[in-house]
Amino acid sequence: MTPVSFISPLTITASMITSSTAVSKLAGEADWNATATYSVGTVVYRPVIGRRFENKIPGVNSNPPEDDSERWYDLGATSSLSMFDSEVSTQSMCAGTLTTTFRPGAFNAMHLAGLEGSALAITIKDTPGGSPVYSYSGSLEGSQPEDYYEYYFSPFRPKTDFLVTDLAPYASCEVTISISNPSGVARCGMASLGDLVSLGGPALSGVTVEPKSYARIVTDERGKTSIKKGKAARDMAITAWVPIEDTDAVVDALTNVMGVPCTWIGTDMANYRSLRTFGLGNGKFTYDKVNYATLNLTVQGMI
Repeated sequence: MTPVSFISPLTITASMITSSTAVSKLAGEADWNATATYSVGTVVYRPVIGRRFENKIPGVNSNPPEDDSERWYDLGATSSLSMFDSEVSTQSMCAGTLTTTFRPGAFNAMHLAGLEGSALAITIKDTPGGSPVYSYSGSLEGSQPEDYYEYYFSPFRPKTDFLVTDLAPYASCEVTISISNPSGVARCGMASLGDLVSLGGPALSGVTVEPKSYARIVTDERGKTSIKKGKAARDMAITAWVPIEDTDAVVDALTNVMGVPCTWIGTDMANYRSLRTFGLGNGKFTYDKVNYATLNLTVQGMI
């Protein structure tokens, strides 16, 4: 069982991406026009900032969408780099199949999140065009029906994230990630690759996971209420014992990623997918034992 750990992420730049099928806007989405009349639900693209917006109020408005949140809902940036920008709400996307090939440098762990599609394939080669050292291909169906009724009648439950650790690092590796969605749009919100850092020991009993929503109820001056859309995420709190001889290194590791969104892993055991999240971590150490320090880790989740 993997100890409590996190992935210290690499920074992926445009120069590392050798090919991508990601698009900035989908078919039928036009660039925003200040004089155009838009209906509710129309999606437009703002090339100057590389973001898409969905209209909430019909009619004409000359204010740019990014300056009028009452009329436009920000769908986020979309490009080949969106999946590497540490913001899960910004997705790289492509109708049919999204395929991205890049050369990130050495890493030993990978976490993908915000996945939308029917299948995922990953290939890692030791050098560009070289020999495969890791490959994966599988469905993004996340349902686990417990009985006959659920098997035939329960709705499709997508698998939206993928984690792999214990990868052999190669300094000149080439990675290809492919997400397919034949009947729709394939998307990836986040690809975090880096060094898997152990925080000393397995989680103790009593780990807490708290789902939260950023939606809110708004009441206007006439008392009419409405719900402002918002994404959902999971916070996590973990307690673990860290051997005294490892404590200084663990304190340094946590200090180095303060304010940096990371993937945090409570355990890699099967059926405990909820014990990992992506967000900002904060640790508190209590030196209350002879051979161990107690780590209380809290993570403000972004997914």
